[in-house]
Amino acid sequence: MQDMRFFQHFLIHSFPHHPLGNDKIWTHEVPCLSYNYEFLMHSILGLAASELIATDSSLAEAAMAHRLKSIQAIKRKLASSDQGITYAEGNALIATCFALTFQSVILEDGMAEYMAFIRGVILIVIQMWKAGVDFMFQHLIKGEQGDLLKPHIDKVVLPDGMWEWKAGALASLEGIKHFCLGDELKMKYHQMTEDMANGLDEESPYKAYKAMSDHYGWWILLPHEQFSRIVDPSDQVFILLAANWISIKQIMAVITEVEKAWSPQKQNAKDNIDEGMGRWLRWLNRQVEPGLVRYNQWPMWVQEQLERDPGFFGKAVRGGKPIERSCVGYAKLIT
Repeated sequence: MQDMRFFQHFLIHSFPHHPLGNDKIWTHEVPCLSYNYEFLMHSILGLAASELIATDSSLAEAAMAHRLKSIQAIKRKLASSDQGITYAEGNALIATCFALTFQSVILEDGMAEYMAFIRGVILIVIQMWKAGVDFMFQHLIKGEQGDLLKPHIDKVVLPDGMWEWKAGALASLEGIKHFCLGDELKMKYHQMTEDMANGLDEESPYKAYKAMSDHYGWWILLPHEQFSRIVDPSDQVFILLAANWISIKQIMAVITEVEKAWSPQKQNAKDNIDEGMGRWLRWLNRQVEPGLVRYNQWPMWVQEQLERDPGFFGKAVRGGKPIERSCVGYAKLIT
């Protein structure tokens, strides 16, 4: 009965909103596939269980058990696979990686696994493309999603506070830049994170979204050795860089929320705030060693605002007037 509860919750509330415009695939095709693929079924149940922890903490064990079973089943499948990938199997693997990715957003220390599963999606997509296998999902490529979102994101009205938040982000990044000098990978991470902050432009808010997508595209395609470095929890510089990256994603809430408008079928069980990445920020800030805390003041400030009011960066105000959240983001001033 518990698993039936999880399954129903997934169909109504917790199916991923990525790739954009695939709600019917998630609520019709994916459930049908799940009966034949253990890794997919467990990923669905694990994601739903993790979302339900907010109202029932006793479900934490079940959520992690399903996650572990899904990952173990994927490993067994990949280890035993000596034949070409099929339509059903490939799309089941893609759906599984997306479900595990979204569950990672709910886990406090889930950032590295989130990034790893996104890389997994791309690897499967490449394998299917080489084999000439069709995709069940539309808009799998980031560029396609950007084309869908650009006209809507450029209508977004940025809140008055954005200019102060942007200045804080740029000052914070400048303060840690000297730690990155001489290391090409760290400098690239720094530059692409700085591009996100610089992209917060009144004339075209899409610049920030494009810079964020470019940031994703960069680490998605990194060789394994370099990717392992940027998610290494023992490297304090990458911890500082990640804290700034996640903080900038938080202040971009009025922009990134537009993505969720593409899931009109999804019934949200709670406020549409990306609480998961806020938890990542708390985890990252705790990893900063005492001697480096002074270089992490701005990410800590962002965390403080989220703890005081989870909707702080999503409650847009312009010229003293609140901005009404329309179907395409925060784009209309309330008169």
